[in-house]
Parts: sequence; structure tokens; C-alpha cells
Amino acid sequence: MDIEMLSEDNFAPSPSRLVEGLRDTGYSYEAAFADIVDNSIAANATKIDIQIYRMIDGKLRVVITDNGEGMDLPTLLNAMRYGSPKRDSPKSLGKFGMGLKTASTAFCRKLTVFSSQNGSVEGRCWDINEIVEHDQWILITPNPSEYEEEIEIIKTLSENNSGTVVIWEDIDRLLSHLKTTEINKVLAKLIVEIKSHLSSVFGKFLDDSNQDNTNVELRINDEVVIGWDPTGKWLNNDEEKKVSIHKKVLDVTLDDDAEVERTFELNGYILPNKSLMTDSDREKLRYGNDNQGFYIYREGRLIYGGGWPHRIFTKEPHLNLLRVELNFNHELDDYFQVDIRKTRIIFPQDLRDKIKRHLAPYRNEANKRYRIGNVINTEKKEGTDRRGSDIAIKKHQEENAHATVSITDASNGEISVSNQFGDVTLTHAQLVEGTEISVKPVDMLRDGCLWEYGIDEDGEICVLLNESHEFYKKFYSQNFDNPVLIQSMDCLFWSLANAEIGSVSVKSRRNIEELRFLVSKDLRLLSEELPDVDE
Repeated sequence: MDIEMLSEDNFAPSPSRLVEGLRDTGYSYEAAFADIVDNSIAANATKIDIQIYRMIDGKLRVVITDNGEGMDLPTLLNAMRYGSPKRDSPKSLGKFGMGLKTASTAFCRKLTVFSSQNGSVEGRCWDINEIVEHDQWILITPNPSEYEEEIEIIKTLSENNSGTVVIWEDIDRLLSHLKTTEINKVLAKLIVEIKSHLSSVFGKFLDDSNQDNTNVELRINDEVVIGWDPTGKWLNNDEEKKVSIHKKVLDVTLDDDAEVERTFELNGYILPNKSLMTDSDREKLRYGNDNQGFYIYREGRLIYGGGWPHRIFTKEPHLNLLRVELNFNHELDDYFQVDIRKTRIIFPQDLRDKIKRHLAPYRNEANKRYRIGNVINTEKKEGTDRRGSDIAIKKHQEENAHATVSITDASNGEISVSNQFGDVTLTHAQLVEGTEISVKPVDMLRDGCLWEYGIDEDGEICVLLNESHEFYKKFYSQNFDNPVLIQSMDCLFWSLANAEIGSVSVKSRRNIEELRFLVSKDLRLLSEELPDVDE
């Protein structure tokens, strides 16, 4: 193959080879969208609108519009240039002068940008097919009349008709290698994942109550994206779900300026025990192994979310309650080695050890909470905290209801039960005050039984446990510091009480009562084999 000899003072790269190579810089589609939003926030936008849709011909199209300051022609030309000049503000989220181009062309072959300042519109376009065909950096001037709908969105977002719209066309990588019948389903999932990612990356900007960062309204396909706060500190509005917060400021000395110390925040958040959280709480927290660990923010923008950089710790269920927030500003960009995609961060070796030492007590507290539950106000409580049992039982009570119960005469505990075996009236039922208790220890039960069903004020089943029974004294009372075991036993006995009401009939009533009595008697005898309470 003949290779043309190049002049040694002209080693400019081949545009066609380079532009294709830059498509493979490793962007995920979530990171690509985040990079475009970075530019909007850097332009002081307060409203950002993202539209992801298929056109009539089936082709995919992405339109990202903001109400930022907009650009005149020289500024737009600089923005379209690969390796554009630095922004005036070192805090800018659009940091490297590459994101708009590389993030966009990682998924599309045609990138068009229109920008408006006070109604004066300028536009430019990169078409990779044109660059490859001519092997030249050909920047196209698009016809605004062909993009009237996209340009019009700027007017709907901006009071002074200033802003920018970024358009992805000829998209070949977002939904590649899919059958036509699968596209809509996969596209819907993709949109959900992008919303989730942007809600975490820009959570501090999307939170109206956060005064440290510009407040931004972000919409994707006309739906407002709510910012996500991984720390769970909003749970402290409910005193029963206390998040433990530890704040620390650490200092570092940069190699090029030994006399000036820089600082960053290292905050620990220990969530309440899982049993004390509702399904809604866990969903909002995105509870699980993947979301434990670090959340690292540069100027309020999430760089790294979930996990342990450099394996400071290993992911394990015991650390699901620990979230670590690290906040730093632009002065530490080089120190943390933020990459071009703003998705990677590196801790210097000496800092890793320092951070690990500071996190050790947080880790221990999270581990303890995971194992023995949450301690409110750090005061030791008498007995055991059964809120975990109540939450678990109440969550499934309706779907596990085997009977309908109504209180017909409270004076003698008369209830009417309707189940699969018919209707039956029972007397001397234990009626319990309130509606929130599913498991209630009492001093004594009839016939010395270990458990008995009870009925709360709403006619819901609860279970009463006999504190005087030997099994309770030797087993339950000795395991109050093990909430998982206690909750398991509570659920077992509640299920027995619920099953009794669900299967009781006129004929079986005496047999069921006798079964409860005999099981309680056997457990009393077997309890002799358990260690004495004093032991």
C-alpha cells in the first residue's frame, strides 16, 4: 500500500479517521445526555427540555433545548470546535471543550446546534458522513426553516428569546440491532434510565430547597424530573426514622502550591434499619447493594454515584445503610483526576488511607444498625422495638386476609367472622385498642397459651403473646437485640392467629383452640431444654 509522505511540520490528523475514532471514547447514553445538560447549566439555564422520540419515518430524534444565555456566531463556532477554548468560569460544568461534540456523535452521525441571543438565531452542523466523504472538517450552516419547530421551543422556554437547542439526527447507536417490534419497548426503558440518571447527577440543581446551586427545571418528554438525594436526610422529618449524619472537612495540599491548603467535604449518612422503612422509603432511597457507598460531587454535579472507589470497602449487605457524600470544587479537578466524561475519579494513595480511617466509625455504625435495628435518641429501650414486625405485617395484611371480622358486642368480646367455611359468631375475643399494633405482648393469656388472636378497632387480626410463658421468657426476652429473629417469630405467630380466624367454623372452633393449647403446652415443656434466663 502506498503511503503519502507527510511533511514533518504538518502532522494534522485525518479528519475522517479522527471523527470516527472520537465516537468510541466510552460514553454511555446516560453520560452523553448529562454532558449536554452540563453545557446548559454552564450557560445559566434555568429550564431544560429534552425530547426523545421517533418520527413518522421511524427514525429516532433527540432535541435538547435550554433557556440559557445563548450564543452569538463567534461563540457558537468556538462551541462547535473540537477542543474549544476554556470557559471564563473555572467552575463551569462544561469543562473540557469536547462534551457537546463527542457526547453527541457517540450516538448520532449528525449534530445540529441553533442558538439564539435576544431573538437573533445562528446555527451550525457537524455531519460525520460529509467529513468522512471529503476527509475535511466541513462545518455546515443549516437552513433554519428546516428546523422551525425546534427553534420555536427556545421561545417557549425563554422570556427574552435566548437559549440553545441541540439536535441529534441520523442516530445509529441508541437503539441499534433491534427488531422493529422491540424498538418502542426498549425506547421507553431507555427514557426511564436517562431520567433516573439525570435525577441523580443533577439532584442538587433539581432541588428547589438547595441554595448552594442554581435551581433548574428539567423535563424529559414533558415530564418533570425530580432530583434524587441519596443521603436520605429527608427521612429526618419523621423522628421514627432517624438518619445519623456525620460531617467532616478534610484538607489536602497540592503539589504545585505547598503553602495553600485545599479542602473538601466528607459526610457520612447512616440510614435507618431496613425494617423501619416503608416500601416507598426504600424505593425513594434506591435501597440496595448497588447504591451503597460514595456519591462524589464536583461543584454540585455528581461525578461518581454508588460503590466504593479503589475498593476502599467491599460491597456487602451490611453496608447498604451507609452513604458517603464527598463534595469538592474545581480547584481539586486535577487532584482527583476528573476524566473527560466526568464519570471517573481517582483518589491518590495517601488520601485513600486517610478516607478509610475517617469512614471506619461510620461503617461500624451502619453495620450495627443493619444487625440490631435503629436506636432512637441513643437511649436503651425496655423490651424490644416491634415496629419492624408491625410494618412487615401491615404491608401484607390486606392481601393475606382470610376472613372478614366485625365487632358485634364489645362488652363481652363478641365478633362476627365470615370466611371460606361460612359465618360464625365468637365470644370472649381479645379486643385491642388502636389500629397500629399487629403484635402485642400481654401479662397473661387464658389457659396459659403462648399466643392468641386479637382484634383491633378496625376488625383487623393481631396476635397477643404471653410474656409469662416459659418459651417467651427463655426465647423471646433473650433475643430482643436480634430484630430479624424477633420479627420472624412475630410473623410466624401472627400467621397462626390469622390462619385460625381464616379457618374457624362452628364445628372446628373447639379443635383449633385445643391445638393452640397443646402447642403451647409442648413448648412450655421443651423450654426446659433452653438455658435459664440468668445464664
